[in-house]
Amino acid sequence: MDGFFNTIQTLLEPVVNLGALFMIFVVFSLIGLIVRLGPVRAIRNGLMISVGFQGVYIIVDFFLAGVGPAATALTERFGGVFTYTDIGWGAYAAFAFGHPIAYAVIAISLAVNLLLIVTNLTDTLNLNIWDTWEATICALIMLALTNNVLASLIVAAGWCWVNLMVTDWYANKGYPEKFYGFKNIAFYQGFNVWWGMFAHAISSLLDKLPFTSSAKFTPEYVQKKFGAIGEPAVLGGIIGLLMGIGAGFWWGDIVMLMIKLATALVLLPMMSGIVMQALVPVSEAAAAFMQARTKGKQLFIGVDPAIAVGHTSVLATTALMVPVMIAWAFIIPGTLSVPLADLPALLFFWVFAAAPNKGDMLRTFITTILMGGLATITGIFVAPWADAVAKLQGVEGVTGATSTFLYFCQDMLVTGFLGENFNTIGIGGVLAAMVVIAAIGTAFRLRYNVQKRRSAALAATAD
Repeated sequence: MDGFFNTIQTLLEPVVNLGALFMIFVVFSLIGLIVRLGPVRAIRNGLMISVGFQGVYIIVDFFLAGVGPAATALTERFGGVFTYTDIGWGAYAAFAFGHPIAYAVIAISLAVNLLLIVTNLTDTLNLNIWDTWEATICALIMLALTNNVLASLIVAAGWCWVNLMVTDWYANKGYPEKFYGFKNIAFYQGFNVWWGMFAHAISSLLDKLPFTSSAKFTPEYVQKKFGAIGEPAVLGGIIGLLMGIGAGFWWGDIVMLMIKLATALVLLPMMSGIVMQALVPVSEAAAAFMQARTKGKQLFIGVDPAIAVGHTSVLATTALMVPVMIAWAFIIPGTLSVPLADLPALLFFWVFAAAPNKGDMLRTFITTILMGGLATITGIFVAPWADAVAKLQGVEGVTGATSTFLYFCQDMLVTGFLGENFNTIGIGGVLAAMVVIAAIGTAFRLRYNVQKRRSAALAATAD
C-alpha cells in the first residue's frame, strides 16, 4: 500500500504543490483544446479564467484579512476559555495535501466522476480538484481513529460519489445560472453543497410565512427603497461600522474596516465577471462537444463557488453572521470551541443559502442563523476528531486544534461516528454504511432521470 501511495504522490504532488491557479489554467486550456476552440483561444480562455480566479482569491483574502481582526477582537471581548482552538480551514487543507493519502483520494475522485458520467448518474464534470481536500480530511479522520487505510479510502470514495450527487442537485435546480448567472456551471465544494438543499427546504418554509413570503429585502430593493444605502459600498461601510464598534476598535480602525468591507463588496463582483466572461465560450463549446457525443447529454463544469461569493447578499450575510456564530458558541451547551480563524471564511457556506432565498438578505440571514446553530452542535462531536487529524500530522498545542469550517461538513460527522464504532462494525460496517449513503443519493438521481425522460417525452408529444 505504501508503494501505491508513493507512486501516486510522485505523479501528482508537483502539480498540487503549484496550487489551484496552475490547475485551473492547465485544465481549462486542455478542455478548450479538446472541445476544439483552437490553441490560441483555448490558452487565452485558460489565462483569463485564471486571471479572474486570481482576482477573486486576492479580494477574498483582502476581505478575510479585513474581517479577521474584528472577528478576533469580538471573540476575545466576549469569549472565554475553550478546549479547542479554531486554527482555520487552510491549516486542514495543508494537513490533507501533506499526507500521501490525498493523492489516492484525487485519483479516486477522478475515477468516480468518470464512472458516474458514463453511467448517467451525474451531469457534472468536476474540475475543482483542490476541494478534494475535504474528502481527504474524512479519510484522515478515519485513519486517525482506526489506523485502517482501506476503511479510509472507502470513506473517501463514498463521499466523492455523494458529493457529485448533491452538486448535481444544486446545479439542476438552476441556482448557479438563474441566480448567479453562471451557465453550464456547477459549484463543487465537497459536501458543503448539501447546505443548498437545506436552504431550499428553509426557503420553502419561509414562503409560507407572512413576513417572509416574498423575497423583497434584496440589495436591489434596498437600493431602490433607500437610495445609496443599498449600494454595495455603503452596505459594506455600514456593516464595517457596526463590526468595528462591536469589536471596540479605535475610530481610525473602524473607518479602515469600513473601507475594506466596501472595497470587497464592490470589487468581488467585478472579478467574478471576468471569470464568467471567460467561462462562457469554454462551457458552451464543452456542452456542444458532449451533446454531440453523448446523445444530447449536457454536462455542468464543476468549479469553485468562490466565483459567486462576491454577491452582495453573501458578503453582507458573512459580516452579520460573525457575532451570531460567536453567540451560538455560548448559547449551546457543551460547545468545545469558539469560532476564530474560520469566522470570515464561512462565506463559502452562506453562498449556497443566498440563491434559494433569491438574494433576500432577511431570509438568507434567517437561514444562515439556523445553519450556524446546527453546525455548532455538530462541532461538539467533530472537534475531537479534527484534533486527532492535527495530531496525526504532528501538530500539538496547549489546547487542541480544530476548524469551525469542518463543523459545517456533515460528512465529517458521519465519518467520525463510523470511526468511533470501528471496533464494533469493522471494515464491513464502514463499507455497508457508505454503500447505503451512496445508494440513497443514487436512488434520488435515478428518480430524477425518470422524471427528466417523462418531461422530454411530454414535450415531444406536445410538439
